Amino acid sequence: LREWYSRWGATELEVLREFPGDAYVPHPRSELTCAITVHAPARHIWPWFMQLGCQRGGWYSYDLLDNGGSPSAERILPEYQHLEVGDVVKAVPNGSFGFPVALIEPRRALSLAGVINTRTGEPADLNDPTLDAYFAGDQTFVIQYLNDCTSRVIFRMRVDWNPTRLNTFIYRGIVEPVSFIMGRKMLLNIKRRAETLALEDVPQTPLVVA
Repeated sequence: LREWYSRWGATELEVLREFPGDAYVPHPRSELTCAITVHAPARHIWPWFMQLGCQRGGWYSYDLLDNGGSPSAERILPEYQHLEVGDVVKAVPNGSFGFPVALIEPRRALSLAGVINTRTGEPADLNDPTLDAYFAGDQTFVIQYLNDCTSRVIFRMRVDWNPTRLNTFIYRGIVEPVSFIMGRKMLLNIKRRAETLALEDVPQTPLVVA
């Protein structure tokens, strides 16, 4: 199923295209490029990404699995509309683990990326020649303009690790398909939320009685 799920919804051009965030994992051993058309402009999509994370707006996926059972937000939360490079978006309900914000291009791209030394649990540098046990990951969300009412939303995930049989089994055999399942659900739920928001923003034509 890898050939299908690793490019779910994406065109050939989107699969082959370089996106912001790719450089954080330059030699991925696993890569997903998933995409969906959203009938809403970027201004109605971007706020949902800005409030991503546990203890914030949630992940818009399977809340029981990735948000401690708390429902992901169904509305824009003004208090969570600010992210900066270096902030950590919490990935688990207790906040003990998260994804560093590596890149922000407002209304266009958000990258959550980092490298961990899996021996120490500390952040690491892929260029460190002494690094022999590591996990490097990048999740990038891209919004592409199609027209004033329509956008493409692309989710790219790239992962690298020090190759052992166990690591390859875990990251490619388990993490990759689970990430697709969760990421696909996120795209579908953000599409629904953004399209609802766009409809609510349509000016109402006043009724004129002759």
